[in-house]
Amino acid sequence: MSALSDLQQHLTHYWALPYHEDEKLNDTLNEVQAWQRARIQKTHAALFEQPKNKPMADYFVTQLYGGGEFKLLAKQLERILPKAKKLERLASENVLQTGSMAIQAAILAIELDMHLAQWLIEHDLDVNEENMLTAYNAVDEADARRTQINNLKDVCYRTDKYLNSFVLRKAFSFSKGTAYKHNYQPLYDFIEAGFSAMKPLKSVSGFIEPFCERELKIIDRVHDANIADKRAVFGV
Repeated sequence: MSALSDLQQHLTHYWALPYHEDEKLNDTLNEVQAWQRARIQKTHAALFEQPKNKPMADYFVTQLYGGGEFKLLAKQLERILPKAKKLERLASENVLQTGSMAIQAAILAIELDMHLAQWLIEHDLDVNEENMLTAYNAVDEADARRTQINNLKDVCYRTDKYLNSFVLRKAFSFSKGTAYKHNYQPLYDFIEAGFSAMKPLKSVSGFIEPFCERELKIIDRVHDANIADKRAVFGV
């Protein structure tokens, strides 16, 4: 299956998520994701505030973690994909596959947070740290959360691989004008944003490894039944 076929499947799944047709669920999901972005920025403040890491940190919280910007991207991609066969001739299949994987990772993050939002609505609870911890344990999707983090790592390493390939990077750069001409700007810009975010990094591992290590540790602590007081789990 081609990268664009994979991408179409991801988008079909995304638009089938119930929050698109449920205003209250949509609003609560927005609150959950705003809380998540603030939590991620606070948890990883020391990592994110290093000058060379700031573009990558911004890419994580704006491009790979849902929100309004992702919905706009999804709408644009949904419109152009039926006519996007030419794009497969403009960019490497590997590069397009990486872009598709990044979008899949963003959709998984949205879906998992939507499940938290649904639980909070069912129990008439506000979005705050105490209730989020309770929701995490009640929904109990620790394995899916680990998959989400590992998928992000895979996307970062794949993007870094193609960024460091002079031939692929140049070929992708040269295709910009043609991609824009044929209205494939959204997908091109999404992939380009990943390249640009990683460019200042000496090695992507210096960013993604500590980020994922800490996130996985938080997932373990949130779901550890032996930890009675979980108020500090997000500060590990």
